[in-house]
Amino acid sequence: MSESIVLTGNDVVDVISEAVSDKASACMSHLTKGKWHTNEVFFCGLTDITLHVRIDEGDSSNPVEIVVDQPVGISLLQGFAKYIFEVPVVGFEPSVNNGQGGTIVLNKPEMLERMKRRAYSRVSLPDELHVKTLFWHRGYTDGSNEAPLENYWQGDLMDLSAGGLRILIDHQQVKNFRVGQIVGLQFTPMPYEKPIIVEGLVKRFGDGFDEETSFVGIEFLGLEAAGEGREKLHRIIDTINEYERASTRGGLEYLASS
Repeated sequence: MSESIVLTGNDVVDVISEAVSDKASACMSHLTKGKWHTNEVFFCGLTDITLHVRIDEGDSSNPVEIVVDQPVGISLLQGFAKYIFEVPVVGFEPSVNNGQGGTIVLNKPEMLERMKRRAYSRVSLPDELHVKTLFWHRGYTDGSNEAPLENYWQGDLMDLSAGGLRILIDHQQVKNFRVGQIVGLQFTPMPYEKPIIVEGLVKRFGDGFDEETSFVGIEFLGLEAAGEGREKLHRIIDTINEYERASTRGGLEYLASS
């Protein structure tokens, strides 16, 4: 069964209207100066041609830095589904680029992609499958110029979801990371496949399997906001399905025979 369905017409209006009525929050992602940025936004208005979303005043942790005609990706959780779409910015009420919040006016989306919410639940790797993950420093969401002690690392993929992953690392590496750090990621989820290269945001840390290991939790950036990103998202979801099937059908033996 497909993990996504494309909605158009009245179905789009129904979903967006409900989000506006609920003043629902969503994640907005956009690319500025070669880096992905995210902001929490709230649905606040819908017309025949525009969608209005609001950023709270005082939310300066993630600078907005967007301009008219720039495309942004929106990811909305509603019920048992996540809806994603990409639309251009058409204006501001008032300007949100002064760090004081405000309303962003977007084109009303003509289509939404509805993803099953279960795809955003973490799935562990099948037994005996080891996936090395390379990742490197790309900056910070707050614009800091602080540099980590190292800027390139390697770890083991612990689990994967459509929203992100966890990487098992040497405990000594933890000092290189902090919440809000942006990293580039490369991993090959299945044997003999091409690697997936994405950008992510460090969200959390935790203890590993013993005193010598820890994990870093990373949220994917930009997968809802561009055609190439959407292709990577679908590939990640396909991988999650393969991991689930392999975990119940013999692990690597299933992978080798499929």
